Amino acid sequence: MDTPDAPVPALRIRLRDQHRARKVIDQEYPFKCCAVCGLQLPACLQIAHLDHDASNNAPDNLARLCGTHHWMYDCGLYPIEAIRLLQAHWQTNLDRTDHKPRMKDAGTKAGLVRKRRAAAQKAVATRRTKAASVATEPA
Repeated sequence: MDTPDAPVPALRIRLRDQHRARKVIDQEYPFKCCAVCGLQLPACLQIAHLDHDASNNAPDNLARLCGTHHWMYDCGLYPIEAIRLLQAHWQTNLDRTDHKPRMKDAGTKAGLVRKRRAAAQKAVATRRTKAASVATEPA
């Protein structure tokens, strides 16, 4: 039985040396985001080796991916060429995305919501005043 003061054997944990890969990817791809979704949180980004060889730090073999998309890439759900195309897209557009297709009616819809909300608030206030006046009338 081990005593509490017994020395703990040193565990050798092999960590990937991503320092060189990080240096290469920072020089080659300055806009830091996930190549698939565009997430820009540095703490969530990982460096993916597209050929699954950790020693190959060539710029065309590296991509920044968030944890979810890194896992999906490793499972084979994204082809290498798709990752490379998406990464090139983010580097050239630098997050100048066009939200117009998704926002085409946003102003109109927001105006209708404000109108409906104002009408509903007015109706509630009217009901309250009528209820209060009925309650105060002598029977």
